[in-house]
Amino acid sequence: LLVHALQAFDNARQIDEIVLIAHPDEVEFCATAIVTAYQITKVTAIIPGGASRHQSEQQALDALRPRIQSGAIGQICIHDGARPIIDPRDLRHLLLAAHTSGGALLAAPLAAGEALARMSDAGTVEQIYPSATMWRAMTPQAFAADRLLQAYDTARAEQVEGTDTAMTFERAGHAVVVVPGRGPNLKVTTPEDLARAEWLLSHHN
Repeated sequence: LLVHALQAFDNARQIDEIVLIAHPDEVEFCATAIVTAYQITKVTAIIPGGASRHQSEQQALDALRPRIQSGAIGQICIHDGARPIIDPRDLRHLLLAAHTSGGALLAAPLAAGEALARMSDAGTVEQIYPSATMWRAMTPQAFAADRLLQAYDTARAEQVEGTDTAMTFERAGHAVVVVPGRGPNLKVTTPEDLARAEWLLSHHN
């Protein structure tokens, strides 16, 4: 899964380098069995992650801080290694949108027959949101690097963590635009997802 995800960025001409965040116990494994073995040439660093997604992203931003503050890094794209199928067109559109707006995330609309319900503490439905207005947020997500660093510094000072990168960016007062995804961009979390991903990868161009 990780190799497929990394290769999508390694092959994208819009991506200059990749910083891989791994579990502290798996840094060496990722270096030898993933990056070296599969010749992922754009990986410039493998950084031990934190206890949560937010903390892992903070670790990456801290490592890149001098280059962000100097202006050497202008845009950062965050991706989840459990999403191995990335349409190159989606990545291009996302990066272009983030360059224009400062922040963008890839998303997919709910299916026509789906809806989201907000529940009360008692377990009753408080409100139902129709599918036409709801989107599933995904990765990759892309942001102006200096604004993203500032957003995470603010979150750390206030001791809060976002559920995803866009939430932390928005919380700092920055807008995030939605880029509709074309590809399947499946997130693998169950054995059934893995089987589906294997099929999709075997048929994905």
